[in-house]
Order: sequence, then C-alpha cells, then structure tokens
Amino acid sequence: MRALSHYWRVTRQDNVLAQALLEKAIAIDPNYSQALGVLATSHTFSTHMGWADMATVHAIAERAALSAVQADSEDPWAHHGLAHVYLFARRFDDSLAEFELALRLNPNFLLAQAFYGVALCYCGRWEEGDLAARRALRLSPRDPFSALYYGIAAYARFIGHHYDEAISLSHEAIRQRGDFVGGHRVLTAAAGMAGKHDVATAALQELRRAQPNITLAWIAMDLPMRQNADREHYLEGFRRAGLH
Repeated sequence: MRALSHYWRVTRQDNVLAQALLEKAIAIDPNYSQALGVLATSHTFSTHMGWADMATVHAIAERAALSAVQADSEDPWAHHGLAHVYLFARRFDDSLAEFELALRLNPNFLLAQAFYGVALCYCGRWEEGDLAARRALRLSPRDPFSALYYGIAAYARFIGHHYDEAISLSHEAIRQRGDFVGGHRVLTAAAGMAGKHDVATAALQELRRAQPNITLAWIAMDLPMRQNADREHYLEGFRRAGLH
C-alpha cells in the first residue's frame, strides 16, 4: 500500500499525502477495509501529533474505522483503527479490547503492538506499555516505524520516573525521525523532571518547531490520560522545562 510509505515518515505533509492516497483507494473500493483502517489511524495520529483538532477529525476517523470493521471484521487494520478512535474518545477499555483483537488476528502486527503500548501507558499501566513497545523493537529493530516504538518506550519510562532512560530513548526516536513530535515531547518533559535545564530548554525549542501549537492546556485536554496523577506528572515536566 503506497499510503503506508508516507505514513511511516511521521511528518505532517506525508500524513496528508497518505490520507489523499487512502481516500482515492476507498473511492474506487468503498469496502477496502485495510485502507479504511489506515485512514482512521492516520486521522487520530494527526491529532496525537498536534497537527489536527480532534473535534474536526473524530467523526471522519470513527466513520472510517466502523466502516472498516463492517467491511471485514477479520482485518487487523480495521480493529487497529477503531482502537485509536476509542482511545481518543476516552473509551479506554474498548480501545484496549480492539488492540488486543487486532493482535489476536495478527500477532506479528508490530505497529498495533506498539500503539497497544501507548494505550496501556495512557491507562496507567506503564510497565506493560514498556514491554509492548520493546517487544516491537525486539522483533523488528529496523522497522520503518521504529522511531515510534522508541518514542513509546521513552514515554513509558517517563511515566515510571526513569528520566535518564526516557531521555536516551527519545534521542534515538528523534535521531531516526527528526520531526517526530512525540519524541520531542517526551525529551522535553523528561529533561525537565531530571533537572537538566540546558537539555530541557533546547528540547522545548525543538518541540515548538515541530509542534507550534504546544501548550500546557493542549497537553491537558488533548492527550487521553486516564490517571490524573500521570497527567499532572507529565505537565510538571513541561512546566519545569519552561512551557506555559
């Protein structure tokens, strides 16, 4: 699928190109479940990176995900897309169930494995989230999505208060994909919590370049964290780095 070659580059422009290709494929075959699932994933990913407003794209992503499952309930991409929609709708248990179903349908679906890790972290289960991300890295260390896997592992280590590891993993994610917003976010917060002020200041500057709309209010409202303590912990890292 040509769209995936753009999606894995983890840039705003490539995400838009991926969506255009997916929409063309769906126009030709409205029951193309994989394309529908990837489209749902792409739209929710765009909100996760701060490129789009969830209020604007939620209905598009939900419609694509539900259509994907209706077209082929055995397609792991369909359930992966629906899992993302449920996560950002704060339907946490439903999201985890959809990720688990996607992985039962395809145990080697490493992107689902890694994003299952994100969902686990957002549910306060960071140790399990860390294991999921590292499993993806172990099974495919040269995966085109490996920058995401490093970023997810970094976030898990941050939630677990292992800031030096979070910094190291974030650096690797950014080394692989320089515009990966998630890597810049975790690096900024982890450096802030670790008291590495020069690193935090530089990281925040790069984060603002990668995500110009980043604010404490955006983090509090747009990132779907189930546990208030985890949200406040993340926000405190950004405050210490100088974000307002």
